[in-house]
Amino acid sequence: MSKPSLADLRAFVTVAQTQSFAAAARALYLSQPALSRRISHLEDMLGVRLFDRTTRSVALTALGHRFLGQVRGAMDELDRSVLSLRDAAELEAGDVTIGVVLSTIHHFMPPVINAFRAQHPRVLVRIIEEGADEVLASVKQGEADFALNYIGMQDPEVEFTPLLKEPYVLACPAGHPLAKRRSVGWEELAAYPLARVSQASRNRLFIDQALAELPPLPRPVCEVRHVSTLIGLVENGLGIAVVPRLTLPPRKPGSVVGVPLDKPAISRTLGIIKRSGRSLSPAAEAFAGLLANASRAVLKPVRRK
Repeated sequence: MSKPSLADLRAFVTVAQTQSFAAAARALYLSQPALSRRISHLEDMLGVRLFDRTTRSVALTALGHRFLGQVRGAMDELDRSVLSLRDAAELEAGDVTIGVVLSTIHHFMPPVINAFRAQHPRVLVRIIEEGADEVLASVKQGEADFALNYIGMQDPEVEFTPLLKEPYVLACPAGHPLAKRRSVGWEELAAYPLARVSQASRNRLFIDQALAELPPLPRPVCEVRHVSTLIGLVENGLGIAVVPRLTLPPRKPGSVVGVPLDKPAISRTLGIIKRSGRSLSPAAEAFAGLLANASRAVLKPVRRK
């Protein structure tokens, strides 16, 4: 059995609401014969008469009343869905979900969210802040529209668009003996208490791979899971630490400073990841564009003396 078309159902609801074929035809931009054919087609398909017609009036039959109650709710819901989708396409409503590695969230997200909200105040922004592996999983599982991450370049399930290279630096208190150096060699770290991330962190893997041919770093005084925690330890004078540069807090008296590390200098590539072969929603596309623009100015030169 064939099913009624959306056009047939909308014609039925419009005639029922206006109680006039002429008025319904005008509302639907149809000729009256075309509208009559749609109603007749619907009645033939259902096997019932929906309207009692005279030359002067149109009235719903009992079965027509019953059918209208069932159809009108569905049509109203469909109209709301269309309007909602149109609003989302025009960035007048909806939401966007972004995964962000913890070590970059404070530098990237606040200004980008502010700029996005200024342009699209009715779009909800959701942030998933996790470690690199969890953020990658949030994209692959469809929980996040896209993510800012430093892993995923070799993963066939995601597309990785690089934004910038972020160096690892030595984080130390502003008053530390190494704080005013132009650069520091890795072997010099052995003279000071060191805090580091555990092997659960992807940053630790990057550092260990880069230093594989050098003497091992000294045994740390403390080991943590997240790079952001290291900054708090350094601020409180527990030791020095190797961190991605974007984890450094805004420079202020008594705060933590970053000193370039060399021989070797190591870095990680930050980029936008999204599921392979999937288009971003208009909201996600707009946010990703702002994020890419912000990345071009985020790494300013480190202060030198």
